Amino acid sequence: MSSLKALFFSFLADRRGNFAIIFAIAAIPILIAAGAAVDISRAYIVENRLKAALDAAALAVGGMTGRSQSEIEAMAQAYFDANYPTDKLGVPGSVSVVQSGNEVILSAAAELPTSIMGVVGINTLNVGASSQVTRMGKKLEVALVLDNTGSMNSGGRLTVLKAASKDLIDTVGGAALNPGDVKVAIVPFNVDVNVGTSYESATWIRWDEFTPTSNGGGWGGGGCSWWEILTGKCNSNPHAGWDGCIMDRDQSYDAQNTLPPSTSGGSDATRYPASNSDKDNGECSLQTIMPLSYDWTALKAHIDNMVPAGNTNTTIGLAWGWNMLTPGHPLSTAAAYADDLDKVIVFLTDGDNTLNRWSNNSSTINARTTSICANIKASGIQVYSIRVIDGNASLIRNCATETSMYFSVSSASELTSVFASIAQSLSNLRISR
Repeated sequence: MSSLKALFFSFLADRRGNFAIIFAIAAIPILIAAGAAVDISRAYIVENRLKAALDAAALAVGGMTGRSQSEIEAMAQAYFDANYPTDKLGVPGSVSVVQSGNEVILSAAAELPTSIMGVVGINTLNVGASSQVTRMGKKLEVALVLDNTGSMNSGGRLTVLKAASKDLIDTVGGAALNPGDVKVAIVPFNVDVNVGTSYESATWIRWDEFTPTSNGGGWGGGGCSWWEILTGKCNSNPHAGWDGCIMDRDQSYDAQNTLPPSTSGGSDATRYPASNSDKDNGECSLQTIMPLSYDWTALKAHIDNMVPAGNTNTTIGLAWGWNMLTPGHPLSTAAAYADDLDKVIVFLTDGDNTLNRWSNNSSTINARTTSICANIKASGIQVYSIRVIDGNASLIRNCATETSMYFSVSSASELTSVFASIAQSLSNLRISR
């Protein structure tokens, strides 16, 4: 009996092989925990991808006021799907959109198959994310100052510019909380700008630089009220042949926004000189300026009618972009400066300055552009500048309010993303959660 007792206690005291058994038993939860860590880290990846896709969708649809809930949901889903391709980790469901006042909240969930946790019966993880954007509620006036020179006909530049500009109008227009909160003006330019022939009698136009067009047999340039009348040989209209184009004002008013006098007549330096129809190689086929408007259909139709022709004078384009944002100026319907109103110029050109009222020397014209850019920014207007392939990079970059507001593209196709980025910045949306 005592020998059996001794054998029993000897067995209990034996530790050989126990470590392997204990380790094997302990390894099971350790391996499960390690596997869970792998699955959880994968879930974090899915969550981050969900959040990024939701942020993109929220920024895209956050400004879409005046749209039905179903339209907004469809657009949100489209943007989300584009930013969360089906071949990525996780299987996302549909996007939920909730609008509450100035807030737009998007949420979505994804189902993630587990790799290790299935051994304990957890075959999937449900991962959720949300994004919230806040409409800031500020009002906005934007002048699109767009190069319409002959070089814009190269490589489809103007075609892409038209599409990108119309997309920008859709985005900023959709961000308006109320009709009229956002307005856009269009300023096509080459060596001149075109205000339209309906302003022939405007007091702010001067005619001393203009040479009328003869109708076929006169001399002295036509204009029979100015010159000898040869019956039936010339046109008695001293403004004959004017196509609506305007040249630079006298220096230094060409780089300022001093208001012209409201009285008629005279060649005051603050008035705008009518441009000859044969100036710039006969090219005054420019699309006219369109003042600030929130008629989005009309604005986009106006852009569609832009045509490329002529030389480059960025100064006059910027001058009239500034005018469009300045209360009291010709054609301007701008509101007074206010804390709740942003005034912005989006300035695009694809070449060097080549011709203005006085010179064809690029350096001379660049000095006028440098001056007006500084004056515009000093007035409180923000400037985005875009260089398309060619042009003086430092001149165009320095015109922007900040370096981050300057864009240089090497192909016309890049304009789409550039204008989308600017539109998003202008749309008064921010990710708030």
